[in-house]
Amino acid sequence: MALAALSLLAVPVSAQPTIDYSPIVRNLVENYAVPKSAVLAETFAKLPEAIDAACADPASAEKKAAFANAFRESVDAYVRVAVLRFGALADENRLERLAFIPDARSVVRRQVDRLMAKPDPKATKPEGLREKSVALQGLSALEWVAFSSHGDVVLDGSSEKGAFACGYAGAIAARLTNTAENLKEAYGKGEGQTGLLLSPSPENPLVKTQKEAVEEVFNALLTGLALLRDQVLERVLEQSDPRARAARAPFSRSGNEFVYLAGGLGALGEAIAAGGFVEAAPEDGRWLSGSLSFENKLAVDALNGFSEPLSAVLGDEKARRRLEVIALGTANFRDLMGKQLAGYLELSGGFNALDGD
Repeated sequence: MALAALSLLAVPVSAQPTIDYSPIVRNLVENYAVPKSAVLAETFAKLPEAIDAACADPASAEKKAAFANAFRESVDAYVRVAVLRFGALADENRLERLAFIPDARSVVRRQVDRLMAKPDPKATKPEGLREKSVALQGLSALEWVAFSSHGDVVLDGSSEKGAFACGYAGAIAARLTNTAENLKEAYGKGEGQTGLLLSPSPENPLVKTQKEAVEEVFNALLTGLALLRDQVLERVLEQSDPRARAARAPFSRSGNEFVYLAGGLGALGEAIAAGGFVEAAPEDGRWLSGSLSFENKLAVDALNGFSEPLSAVLGDEKARRRLEVIALGTANFRDLMGKQLAGYLELSGGFNALDGD
């Protein structure tokens, strides 16, 4: 299903004070992007040891569980950064290097399967892996090589094929840690696109005014929401085999689909608050703070309430209806953000970076 374009509908704002856009992007970078990138780097740094331990002792349920937990924490930390989709994330293909999402054409599966069928020793070294396709480098590739279709950890260094898989998994973990460290540094120092967004001017090739900078990051957040709602929730709720539909959700192979969805939606609420978007709106738009928070918390809490895998949820009529209600709630959140908040802030836009995927 193609993504519908998100329209930013204007609310009449005549006779209202001039909006001060200047603090928003800096607030979002300093209060959200920098600390969340630091958490991401710290979380990814735990993966190499967990991979090594599981590979060295494949019979240990404890070590497999430790890796699965480290991976789950990595998914949560990843999506809380990935929803930003602007600044340092947009430089050097960092967003795609962290995880190749969306992946409607199963590029990760096909490329990882091809690599496993014809092993390339370069893929077991971080520097060699960096030269390969970004689809082979991220968290989604690590999931495919480390988990079975039933969600079991299959890291096992005792065979030749298993040793290659373990070496490849270790290289992915090293690349992820390096990318996250670079991301943290780039946001913190205001490098690349981040610097351009923080310093709009007539000579700036990206944004000329503070308002344009805010529009750029706001549309990026809306694209992050569209990925979660339109490309995941809406698609898995289409009528077809529950297992096939569940497989469309990122990180469903490892059983972390709800971690991804809940973390992403929660992150959007946190990012809006950290940026001070509502505080920048005219006084009569301040009601949005409570409404955005309410709709966001409702959806996140409901997603965290599922204990069964997505395939089981989709196959159970009562549980499926709960998921449909969540999808409707995210539509309310989208309208509050993309119509009401955008209108009060006099933002224009509607470009959807994922349209057509």
